[in-house]
Amino acid sequence: MLDAAEQGELKALWAIGYDILLTNANAPATRRALAAMELVIVQDLYLNETAKEYGTVFLPVAANFEKDGTFMNGERRVQRVRKVIEPPANAMPDWEIICRMAQAMGKGDLFAFKSAEEIWNEVRQVWHAGSGISYPRIEKAGIQWPCVSDNDPGTTILHGTSFPIGKQAALRRIPYAATPELTSGEFPFLLTTGRTLYQFNAGTMTQRTRNLELHPADFLDVAPQDAERLGLNDGEKVRLRSAYGKAQLPIRINPAIKPGELFATFHTAEVFLNNLTTPYRDKHTMTPEFKVTAVSIERL
Repeated sequence: MLDAAEQGELKALWAIGYDILLTNANAPATRRALAAMELVIVQDLYLNETAKEYGTVFLPVAANFEKDGTFMNGERRVQRVRKVIEPPANAMPDWEIICRMAQAMGKGDLFAFKSAEEIWNEVRQVWHAGSGISYPRIEKAGIQWPCVSDNDPGTTILHGTSFPIGKQAALRRIPYAATPELTSGEFPFLLTTGRTLYQFNAGTMTQRTRNLELHPADFLDVAPQDAERLGLNDGEKVRLRSAYGKAQLPIRINPAIKPGELFATFHTAEVFLNNLTTPYRDKHTMTPEFKVTAVSIERL
């Protein structure tokens, strides 16, 4: 979608609960794409970096416990969520915003829902694997799909005896393809980026909690041998530079890191680590190559 936007083929984007600018790898390309669009709608709990820099319209939404609905977790369990407090002024549930937008565009008859439960019941009508999961059935505990009728207890273990396509599933061996991103005299370190247990992605929610006491900022983890060789002290702020961009952040000397390798999280806009991550992507899934960026460390 961002490729199409940069090429002028996608004119508008509606981002719900996703800080595209801060989260995506290769932030310079993301900026070009967002700047090229005529309309960028950001729908989120807080004014995130995408909204601040490129948002045409910002739509504030209700948080988890300010609305009714369902959650589906990683083990396929559908659970109820109940409204316990009122949302701030002007904030409303995502579904209600979408329905109001449809009404304003003359399509209100196709989005004439009055509650989250009405929407879920329509999902059940078109999704056979979840057709037996009604609100009354998950009032006290969630149910794991497939659950195809009101008497079905749900499926605790998926693919216990077979796959949807039969008793066996074919696996395809994908040949290893080396990354074109290599270290050099100019960029002698390999940087891996990732998350920490205490913050999530762009930190839109978690950085507004006491989690900051556990992980207050992005750090650059450096092996003791490399820190000693470069004369770096724990907590010292450095400039991290790649062929694509740069960022400044404090180092943390970490014996768990191998010499020649670095690790940093990408949660804070103050650092904006994705300014320097690569443009490369996996050729099958198009997933960005967050994990391999050749960089240099410069003292400030």
